[in-house]
Amino acid sequence: MSTLMISPKAPFYGSIRDLIVRHPARAYLVMAFVFAWTIMAPLLLSKQGFGLLPLELPITLFQFLASFLGLALPAFLVTAATEGKVGVYTLLRRCLHWRVGVHWYLIALLGTFVSAVVIAFPFVGLAPLYMVAQKWVLFLTVLLPGTLIPFLHTNLPEEIGWTGYLQAKLQERYGPVRASLMVAPAFALMHLPAYFVSGWISDEKVLLPEALINVGITAVFAIFFRLVIMWLYNGTGGSLLIVGLFHSAFNMYTGQEIMPQFVYGLEQDWLNLLVLGAVALAAVLLTVLTKSRLASQPAYSSS
Repeated sequence: MSTLMISPKAPFYGSIRDLIVRHPARAYLVMAFVFAWTIMAPLLLSKQGFGLLPLELPITLFQFLASFLGLALPAFLVTAATEGKVGVYTLLRRCLHWRVGVHWYLIALLGTFVSAVVIAFPFVGLAPLYMVAQKWVLFLTVLLPGTLIPFLHTNLPEEIGWTGYLQAKLQERYGPVRASLMVAPAFALMHLPAYFVSGWISDEKVLLPEALINVGITAVFAIFFRLVIMWLYNGTGGSLLIVGLFHSAFNMYTGQEIMPQFVYGLEQDWLNLLVLGAVALAAVLLTVLTKSRLASQPAYSSS
């Protein structure tokens, strides 16, 4: 008498894994937005946000949690589901890939500043060069710590997700330029909740229509930003350290700590436009000069 063997159904996580394997990029975006926005929710309810909770919460802590758990963690989860231990190790190795030429560190830390100063020459002349000679120590006392601290708690984990996983994977299929174009809107949209929290992106929280307009403007600029990041990532052989440093340094230059010290005669809004214009111009030049390859291997270059 034979016994009928009924194999158990695949566990629930198996079905989820199959879904992730079939749609890895979409799975990453769903997890990233759900995780990150859920983590941001208490800030939205706090005194800095909509004031529904009588608490003033530390924004830096939530930036740290949203970056590590909302953006970096999904990158490792999707990589583990699609590529196994080898893929996870490769992604982790890119996070720690520091053996690149010194010039890449200089580009990441000072490239935006130098480009902005060059663009500023028609408006303010050579004055910024004199200020650099007089105040160069600010690069050590203000720029370096102001870049390294956010790099560790926000920008590196943020770029593990956006560049190390999503943009790198899209590049394999669509090429570096199209990958940058595809990531830019999601990158901008992720910042939407931050506009409702005073002291995060801006000093004052804004209403939904203004926030959506800001996200739209950010999405346009993000195209140029992601193109430069794609070039840095490819040129350094996949160093997320360099990418994260560039991102963090860029944030410093759009703040009030560096540019007003060297470029006089322009208001902060114009200084920010100067920095944005420098990145946009660099993105266009890099795309043209590399024939849209952005230092990628021929197999990944766009047609």
